[in-house]
Amino acid sequence: MNPARDEILQALRNNRPTPENHPLPPVRTLGDLDASRERFIASLKILGGDVLEPVEGETLDQAIARRHPDAKVICSNVPEARGTLPVEKVKTPQDAATIDVTVVRAPFGIAEMGSIFLSESQLPINSFAHLGQHIVVLLSPDSITANMHTAYQERPEFRSANYGVLMSGPSATADIQGVLIRGAQGVRSLSVWFA
Repeated sequence: MNPARDEILQALRNNRPTPENHPLPPVRTLGDLDASRERFIASLKILGGDVLEPVEGETLDQAIARRHPDAKVICSNVPEARGTLPVEKVKTPQDAATIDVTVVRAPFGIAEMGSIFLSESQLPINSFAHLGQHIVVLLSPDSITANMHTAYQERPEFRSANYGVLMSGPSATADIQGVLIRGAQGVRSLSVWFA
C-alpha cells in the first residue's frame, strides 16, 4: 500500500536479530520459593477454591457426586472420571453452557496464587473451563511450582501453548462498596483433586 512503509518494515524484518545471535537475558528468580502443597491449598482457599479430598476407597466419580449431588451433566476430559457427556460432543460454547461439572487435568499449579494453568491441550474449546457451573481440576502435587517467576522458567507450557489461562478459584466480581459475588461470570466453584 505505502511503498516507504513497506520498505522500512521489510528492512526491519531482514535485520531482526535471531535468538541464536542475541539470547535473551536470564530471568531472575524472585519471591518465596515454597512450592508446597500446603501453600497451594492455603492460597487456593483464600481465593474461594477448595480441595476435593477423597474419602477412603472413593473414586473420582463418587467424590464428584458427593460434592455436586444435583449435577446431571458432567463432562470429563480425563480418564479417571467417566462423566455423563462425552467431551467429544462439546464442540461449541453453547454445548459447554449445559455442563454442570467440568473435569480437567492441569499441567501445573502455582503455589503463591493457588492457581492452575489450562491451555488448548486440556480444553477442547476455550469456553470449556468457564461456562460450566463447577470445575474439578486434577493436579499432581509434584507439578506445583512456587510462583509466576518459577512457572515461567520451569514450565514449557508457557512457551508451547497457543493460549493459556490461570484460574484461581471460582469466578468473582466486586463492586465499589466491596461486595464480593462468587460465580458471577464463570464457574461457581473450583475444586482441586490431587492425583
